[in-house]
Amino acid sequence: MGLQFGLAAMGAALRGSGNFKPGMVVQTATVVLNIALAPVLIFGWFGVPALGVGGAALSTLVAIIVGTVWLAGYFLRRDAYLRFTLAHWKPRLDLWAKMLRIGLPAGAEFALMGVYLFVVYSVTRPFGAAAQAGFGIGQRIVQAGFMPIVALGFAVAPVAGQAFGARRPDRVRETFRSAAAMATGVMALFALLSHIAPAAMVGFFSSDAQVVAVGDEYLRIISWNYVASGLVFVSASMFQAMGNTVPSLLTSLTRILVVAIPSFLLAKLPGFQLRWVWYLSAASVTLQMTVSLLLLRREFGRRLDTSARA
Repeated sequence: MGLQFGLAAMGAALRGSGNFKPGMVVQTATVVLNIALAPVLIFGWFGVPALGVGGAALSTLVAIIVGTVWLAGYFLRRDAYLRFTLAHWKPRLDLWAKMLRIGLPAGAEFALMGVYLFVVYSVTRPFGAAAQAGFGIGQRIVQAGFMPIVALGFAVAPVAGQAFGARRPDRVRETFRSAAAMATGVMALFALLSHIAPAAMVGFFSSDAQVVAVGDEYLRIISWNYVASGLVFVSASMFQAMGNTVPSLLTSLTRILVVAIPSFLLAKLPGFQLRWVWYLSAASVTLQMTVSLLLLRREFGRRLDTSARA
């Protein structure tokens, strides 16, 4: 976990300079290496001592060490655009404060995701393990389907940020339009797949009929907000690019409140059904998208117009 800080910082620095490929390649390689090493160290394959749970931890550590050393190599080349300079490593509290003003709200959004999961697992508990498993599998499928949008979000922030820093509001707006179009297209295809074959996707992970039924219903309903979720991701990246992540945090908080409070109240009603929570969640993301786009439009008017005049 300590090495992850260096890995994240180096990857972010390279993305900020417009070099996205190294971080993507290294992160992917570490995941693949971890997957390959884990069973070897856990079960003791190929003559290696079986370490059990400790083997899983060790495989992760080895993968992160390899990734850290590999990514550091991009800063040690003679032709490297970014280099390690010890003179620049002195604490700069003013710079730390600027970073935290942007980073803390963005980090808090991930904490709110945990709150959402807590709410859903709490209201699904009375329906048994099958319901919770169906939701869990459906959630993982959604996360996998959103990987292209997450990757797009990582690219949008530095590209738009560079244009913003160069006082090119036209390029900032064009970045948003292009990213929004790509997100809409990818998410529309994923939504179509979730309507056509949700049971098949859930059935790949479980053969239990109850689990498949819950996951099938969850994906069919929640897929209506895929496009909205993609636009929320893009909007959040644009807020990062302009150095103001508070609006994203506020929209995420609004979504959680819209889901959490009614879900707990509805769960106490006779005849409560899980689909009520799924519909509520889909509606909350649509609301979040609407508020995000309105706040982004306001931010464009305030920051881009000011930047152009400066």
